[in-house]
Amino acid sequence: MESTIDTENISVNYNHQESKNSFIESEYVDLVAERREYSDLRFALQEWEPLKSYKYGTPLERTEIFNTVLHSERVNYIITQLVLKGKPRDEVEAEVSNILDQMGHTQDIAIIRRFAFMLPKIMKSIYGKVLVNRDGIEKVRNVLEETPLVLLPTHRSYADFLLVSYMSYHLRLPMPVIAAGMDFMSMSIIGDMLRGSGAFYIRRSFVDNSLYWAVFQEYVQTLIKDVGSPLEFFLEGTRSRSGKSLPPKVGLLGCVSELWLRGRVPDLALVPISISYERTLEERLYAYELLGVPKPPESTSGLLKAMSILKESFGDIIINIGTPVSLRSYLSPHADRHLYMAQPRHLLPLTRKELYACEGLGLHVLRQIQCGAVCSVWSLICVGLIQELQRGCTTVPLHQLVQEVDWLATLICKMGGTCTLKGPVDEEVKQALSVHCQVAALGSDGTVHIQQVHLDSYLPTQCKSMALEPSTVSSAVSHMMLQHYVNQAMHHFIRPALVAQAILALRDPAPSLDKIESRFRTLCSIFNYDFIFEKSNEKKDLSEGIAILVSSGEVRHDGNHVNLIDSKSPLLNLLQALLRPFLLAYRATLHTLVAGEYKNNNELVSASQRKVEEMLTNEIQASSFKVYSALTLDSLRHAARAFTKLGIVDRHKGEDGSLFLQCSAEKADMLNQILTDTQFRPLLQAHL
Repeated sequence: MESTIDTENISVNYNHQESKNSFIESEYVDLVAERREYSDLRFALQEWEPLKSYKYGTPLERTEIFNTVLHSERVNYIITQLVLKGKPRDEVEAEVSNILDQMGHTQDIAIIRRFAFMLPKIMKSIYGKVLVNRDGIEKVRNVLEETPLVLLPTHRSYADFLLVSYMSYHLRLPMPVIAAGMDFMSMSIIGDMLRGSGAFYIRRSFVDNSLYWAVFQEYVQTLIKDVGSPLEFFLEGTRSRSGKSLPPKVGLLGCVSELWLRGRVPDLALVPISISYERTLEERLYAYELLGVPKPPESTSGLLKAMSILKESFGDIIINIGTPVSLRSYLSPHADRHLYMAQPRHLLPLTRKELYACEGLGLHVLRQIQCGAVCSVWSLICVGLIQELQRGCTTVPLHQLVQEVDWLATLICKMGGTCTLKGPVDEEVKQALSVHCQVAALGSDGTVHIQQVHLDSYLPTQCKSMALEPSTVSSAVSHMMLQHYVNQAMHHFIRPALVAQAILALRDPAPSLDKIESRFRTLCSIFNYDFIFEKSNEKKDLSEGIAILVSSGEVRHDGNHVNLIDSKSPLLNLLQALLRPFLLAYRATLHTLVAGEYKNNNELVSASQRKVEEMLTNEIQASSFKVYSALTLDSLRHAARAFTKLGIVDRHKGEDGSLFLQCSAEKADMLNQILTDTQFRPLLQAHL
């Protein structure tokens, strides 16, 4: 049977991308350059008149918004239902008022001006430049009045929270209202200031609370439809500690989508915003969190302690505003709006089909965000450094790193990405090392030294709740910090990496395209939570992955087969190395499932992390790679979720009636073959 995969045409398109996608700084506006020249106070106190937002919106006071929500059909319906169940109406209405008081934003211009005065001082202290693409700014200005705006930035740092607001103030765009977690509300002074800058506070989980859900939906939809305010929220829900995109949360996106699905607005413009940090503020904290050290609670005192970072350099920030995604255009093929027009909207929750379409929309926007992300030189340096560290080496010649960075930058640009290379590669590498000298320092002899970054102060008595030994944490922190930046480039490599994994694991020098496609789809399903895949794009992703390998000379496309030319080529070695932490984490989870019984995913994840630790510290590991980044709780949790979704994990009832998780050896063996790491087999075969 002839395959439908069009590798030849894809290969041609791929080869057209030979020239590097240069990072052209003149195409960006620097938000802090002017602040270095002129008064911050004058900037904060300037007469500020933003561009008009959605033309059918009307500015409403806080109390007017609350009244609109309180008297909405949806909220009144839920109130009536609760009254019928025996709750006094006065109590229920008082609860609605309390929810709104807790949730509601104020957007006070006086507070906004305070932030406009303080933020430039902080940014000038720790950042070199804060760049925003000019064409993205124009795209937002062009849709402001015609369509309600939903701003969807990446979430990699606490700095994201006010960065878009500061950008809006600087560019005289309408100030957004921002969905924020309740953690911030409890911060003394800061919580009120954030509310005054446009933040509205929502609980982390409230699906089972029908009254809260109704109030939340009406509040958000009132802001968009009636007030016309741009809405900002983080599609990933929480900060990504790993540096990769997290799967989209559908709750808020579904709430927004309902406005169009139920015919209340003609369209919505979803604006993907990629925020690329040269150095992440929380890089060290994230490394410990992913190893299991509990996160310190948000507090004003904690924020003040963190002010010591003002003495350090965090490089540049690059903000890329993408082309707005029309919600109507994306959802139209998946929705039958006319079926619901004659029914009260508050009685029509989103159907399973609509929720599935919203999830697809979220994945699509995240892919657009990834396309806008700019790969830093430091990310490319980390690709080389972590491989040396896994081999037990803590020093790397500078000239070797320069060659690797040049090669990796060329690869990424061939695949359509953009790197921050603006000058000679050796100078760019030295500059990146100066920003990250606490992780890797350049010696006078031209050698780069990977530093021991562990601090005992990060391991308080909380360590009793950790699965890992303190000595393991000490060794792993450097790996985790490097992996954070490697992960920022992974979306460029994951598709060819999975194609390579599919080909190599088949152990056939000329596997058929159908077999490769089957393996590739399975791998996409397995890594569905660790990486962003659009189901509708899988065939295209496979074709492009094969085309990359064909163009680089690793494989040859021959009719319905792919011939492996060089299994030890630099590119295949790179792709295998990039996948290695994920393969180890997922295979360790499989082994853990087969070896024991667990009450829930949390127990399974802790046991899986201990299994990875055991494998890394076992004597047999002495001559193999030290892949400490496989200890990350992020991937271990994703593995547990993926295996459950795929039906690999079964729930059984014990003799005492309690439920536990289990996996058959047959199912584990099947996946084990798919997840084979040919460079890591001696260690894994000893455990599986």
